[in-house]
Amino acid sequence: MFKRVIFENWAFIVSMACFAFTVLFYGVMVTRTMLMKKEKREHLAALPLED
Repeated sequence: MFKRVIFENWAFIVSMACFAFTVLFYGVMVTRTMLMKKEKREHLAALPLED
């Protein structure tokens, strides 16, 4: 009466999509950091992290 649901394919697709999103996110962050201007890097480096 009910069709069999195969979860293995969905688990693979979801895990690969999450991995691709993570790689893309970190790639964008590294690219933005590498292209940051020197003045902006120095400003961010001089910010106080504690009060």
